[in-house]
Amino acid sequence: MRVMDVLLAFPSLLLAIAIVTVLGPGLINALLAIGIVSIPAYARVMRASVLSVREMDFVSATRSLGGNTYEILFKCILPNALTPLIVQGTLGIASAILDAAALSFLGLGAQPPRLNGAPC
Repeated sequence: MRVMDVLLAFPSLLLAIAIVTVLGPGLINALLAIGIVSIPAYARVMRASVLSVREMDFVSATRSLGGNTYEILFKCILPNALTPLIVQGTLGIASAILDAAALSFLGLGAQPPRLNGAPC
């Protein structure tokens, strides 16, 4: 989580610009940079959700009935912790579109098509 805190310390668009300048302009590199920049928000939401679900009674009941760690994690905690992550994902689509538009405006996003030898 300390790495996520460091990533959150920088403005997301500036960090995306830095990543795209290192990788080079292009739509794939812009989308990769936007994905890297938005990871900390999803990590924090997922961590908070897992910490909340972990303390609920049905997890304690599964543990007391002899459920192993993987069963508790994949059958109890993960399905109940995914709901806030799905909400964060749907809300994050708008900011990803805005970031892609900003990178394209600066010339770092989607590049215009090139005409190969065709006269204008």
